[in-house]
Amino acid sequence: MNPIEELANAPWPELIRRARESGPQFVLRYLKMLRRQWLPQEQIRRYQERRLERILRHALERVPAYREASGTKVSVMRGEGFRVLDQFPLIDRWTLVDQWERFVARNARRFSPKLVQTGGTTGKPVSLYLDGRTRALWNMMSLLRRQWAGWRPGDRSVLFWQPYGDRPATYDVNTPHALDRSERELFLNAARLDDRRLREYVHLVVSFRPQFLRGFPSVLILLARALNSLRARLRLRAVLTGGELLGDEQRHYLEETFVCKVYDWYNMWENVATALQCERGTYHVVPELSHVEILRNGRPCKSGEVGEIVGTHLGNYSMPLIRYNMNDLASPIESACLCGRNTQPITLIGGRGRDIIVTPRGYVVVPTILLWTSILPPHSVEKLQFYQERKDEVLVRIVRGNGYAEDDTRRLIAEIDQIFDGAVTLRWEYVEEIPRTPSGKYPYVVSHVPLEL
Repeated sequence: MNPIEELANAPWPELIRRARESGPQFVLRYLKMLRRQWLPQEQIRRYQERRLERILRHALERVPAYREASGTKVSVMRGEGFRVLDQFPLIDRWTLVDQWERFVARNARRFSPKLVQTGGTTGKPVSLYLDGRTRALWNMMSLLRRQWAGWRPGDRSVLFWQPYGDRPATYDVNTPHALDRSERELFLNAARLDDRRLREYVHLVVSFRPQFLRGFPSVLILLARALNSLRARLRLRAVLTGGELLGDEQRHYLEETFVCKVYDWYNMWENVATALQCERGTYHVVPELSHVEILRNGRPCKSGEVGEIVGTHLGNYSMPLIRYNMNDLASPIESACLCGRNTQPITLIGGRGRDIIVTPRGYVVVPTILLWTSILPPHSVEKLQFYQERKDEVLVRIVRGNGYAEDDTRRLIAEIDQIFDGAVTLRWEYVEEIPRTPSGKYPYVVSHVPLEL
């Protein structure tokens, strides 16, 4: 796709509808977003630096956490935004939880803030304010990712998600499924899933004949397994995943089942780093929302080197987060993407407390949910979780299915031991259930061992 094609394929009916709700600026900013990704890298960098300078000045003047902190007594001159950024300390969600009020701007009300709460995947839910403009940008990015996948207004889609219990949501948490006729979207509730409900969902989806499927990778895998178990067939134009980090094995299984490409979206409620996957499979950082650094031991990573994703808000003035460490791993890419977009390309590696186990020899990205699909009979294992408190030991929690046999444990542990190459001692236990987080995410890996980057 090129800039002209992307402009021509913009979801105009949806843009006009959003403009009626949010004002004509919504359409203008979306069109600017479409154009900016094709600009030369230097122009994109200058755009980001101008916005970075403004929010750094605002943070130093209006946000107690930065105004009163030692080590941030800096002046932000024009053309020096990136140079002075490294004089600000790194923060993380634990800092934000402990000092929440100090990160709220003194004039926060001016920016129409809305209080949201993260899902607490790492065990630490975080509340924060998001400006009206930041929320509008999030909606634009949601449209952009669907446009990249080929979605057009009027296409049928299925959303397999879990409504947040204490957040405004389109659907009630107790609604098992619902059809939005105006949006031509079928909603499937991912809460309280069992075999009977999954079979019901398969029949609903097949009858609905959607072109697109959206949701957490873990619940889409469950739907795909149920579809294959019932020998049903569903051909889509694209699967859109988000909310959890997507593994290669998960991607392959979804693409094989639904006979289409998977477009992933890296995002979080903090909105300090957002990356959309293009048709070439590259993750592109969206420059309008934040500036992203990839750091290892506090220094910028070189191409191909793994570091932690650190993001800085560029427009969230009610509660700006400067150099916020997501504790997710990525690697920068220096070469331009073949899709032609010039926004910052990265390779996602994994996330602390999500899919990485630390071993005495380094770390292992766990292939998680698909470990057993090739080595054990269908439905013998319902869920797995890897739990780690020591670098040299991992506990494997197993939720047994109806077809589980005792010999399956030996085969499963032997396969997992090969993945870890004998670097850790493996223990296992049988459990009745592995609960999801409040936001509906399934924690495959719970590790309390630091990555030591």
